[in-house]
This record gives sequence, C-alpha cells and structure tokens, in this order.
Amino acid sequence: MADSFAGSPVLTLHPRMILAGDIGGTKTLLGCFPLLPDNQEVDKSPGKVFKKEYPSKNYNSLEQVLEEFLETVRSDYSKSFSLASAAFGIAGPVVNGRCQTTNLPWVVETDSVAHLLKLPKINVRLVNDLVATAWGTTILGEKDTTLLNPGRPDPQGTRIVVAPGTGLGESILIPSAQGPVVIPTEGGHADWAPESPSDIPLLTYLWSRFGHASCERIVSGQGLANLYHFHTREQPPASLPLDSGLAEEEIPASLTHAALTRHDPLCTMILDNFCRFLGQEAGNLALKSLATGGVYLAGGIPGKIEPFLLRSSFMDHFVNKGRYRNLLSEVPVHIVNNPETGLLGACQLASRSLPGS
Repeated sequence: MADSFAGSPVLTLHPRMILAGDIGGTKTLLGCFPLLPDNQEVDKSPGKVFKKEYPSKNYNSLEQVLEEFLETVRSDYSKSFSLASAAFGIAGPVVNGRCQTTNLPWVVETDSVAHLLKLPKINVRLVNDLVATAWGTTILGEKDTTLLNPGRPDPQGTRIVVAPGTGLGESILIPSAQGPVVIPTEGGHADWAPESPSDIPLLTYLWSRFGHASCERIVSGQGLANLYHFHTREQPPASLPLDSGLAEEEIPASLTHAALTRHDPLCTMILDNFCRFLGQEAGNLALKSLATGGVYLAGGIPGKIEPFLLRSSFMDHFVNKGRYRNLLSEVPVHIVNNPETGLLGACQLASRSLPGS
C-alpha cells in the first residue's frame, strides 16, 4: 500500500470534504479533497489532499477498501471531518447504479456505498472508469501529456480516450455549451479483426483459447500476456525469454521491461505488436466517433512505455484506414502520463454532485 500527501504532511482541513476513487483491476486509488469555505470549490493546494493506493485483488469489495481508507483518514486527518459527496470511476459497465466489475469479483452498488458513507444517494456517483478518465483529461496540464501526433486539433471536436491497463477501456467526450458530455463504452470487448493475413494465426489462437477475439485480449496487460503465450507457444520452456515460473499477472511488467531495455528481441517484437494493435484500435474508434478534437492514450500502460510508443509503428496503423488516411493523420494523439487522471476526473464528478451544484 502507498499513501501520499499533495505537499506537506501537516494538514489543515476544512470540516467538509469530497471523496473520489479510481477503481481498477490492479489498484484502487482513493483521495479526500477538502472544500473551500464556500463549500462548492475543491481545495487542491499543497498539504490539503490525502491519497492512498490499495491492491484491488487483496480485498473482497469496494466497501472493505473504503472502510480501511476512512479509518486511515480519521487517524491521520481529523476525527470530526464529514463528507459532502463522493464519486468513483469503476472498471466495468455501470447500469442503474450497479457495476459488476470486469476484472475483479466485485459488485458495486450506489445504495450500498451511500449507506457506508452516510450520504444521500443523490450525492454519490458511480461511473465507468473511462468516464472519470475522460473528465480528468479536461483539466490536464501541458506536463501531463506527451504529443505523439500534433495533427490539427478542432477545439469543438469530439475527443476519445483509449486506455489499456489491466483491461482495455474506451470513452467518447463531446464538448457542449453546458460542459463536456462523456459517453461510456465497452468498446474494448468488441471484435478484433486482423489487419493483414499474417495476423490470422493470432485470431484463430484467440478463438481457440477464449471463444471470442476481442480487442482487450491483445491491447491490455492481459493482452501482453496473451501475445507472449502466442509467440512462445511452440518454444521449449528452457528457451523462453521470461522465467517460466512467472505468475500470469507478472508477465506484462517483465515483458515490457525486457523490451524497454532491449534485453530480448522477442519481447521487443511483442511490445511493438502491442503498439501496432493499439494504433489500429485507436484509429477505429477515432473514425467511428470522428475524433477531430484528439485521441488520449491513458490507462496504466501507455505512460510507462512512452519512449517505446513514440518510436513504434503506432501512427502507421492508426492512419491505415484506406481512403481516410489523410483525415486520421490530422487527428492529434496524446499520451497521458499523469497516473492520477482518473482520480482527478472522479473528483470533478464528485464536486458536481454537491448539494446545490
């Protein structure tokens, strides 16, 4: 576990705070943000925000994580604080205030969370994690992103977020006079199609192993492990580039480390294929949403492999859409390297859930 203060560890709190969370298959990041005296604006100044990270799979439910977090807040902050609102971005579809998480055995419900937090249901929001991330991209600074393709940005154009992490999340953001409108999707689970005949063996491998070949099966942490198994399926254990005793969830980090350090050519080739497939899928969603406002590559992976991604074949496959090559070449592409983008977005949503907001 890790905790952090945004500045000095000596905190002076206002009595009212909002709670925000970014809930993923690998980690859960929670944050308490105090409100300014008018009780409508969040105070993000140094020494005022408390954050703590938890390994998601070590807990049976979000409520269990929240109980531990709130106890820590009470001991490190103040026993007298109270919550005004809360919002959580969760990796999974949220329907009628309920989410069956995709890569965790959790069911999260607004009623249960509101009861635990002692808040009215109207002041608690559960959204897909890519909705929170999309909101977070609206307040990122220049240092929070790296430009992969400058393009010709349309300030009023649709933007998309494609976020490979434990799984693959996607969302669409449409500007409006009343503020951003974010459309959640489960596009990462849509069918993946080969770009060329050379990729057909991978397709048949995914079919045989999973019964369905989705984009998430190759463009995610799980996808890196699947690509590794595909490319080493006929190799004897002694010749494998990674330790054969590695747990499945440890393969992505070990593979990317070997590729980034150029330690192993097979791992380098697999990571380049990952970037190729990421470009292919980002280009697909950019076409379907006409994302002239830009593409944001978020999630746990792009920022960690940024140097590799910048020199990869991503853009070649992003624009490889026949007659729409020229249109896609003008779409800006950003790598999001702020790992707290989802938390910042959840904070935005929580502040919009305040009474009278």
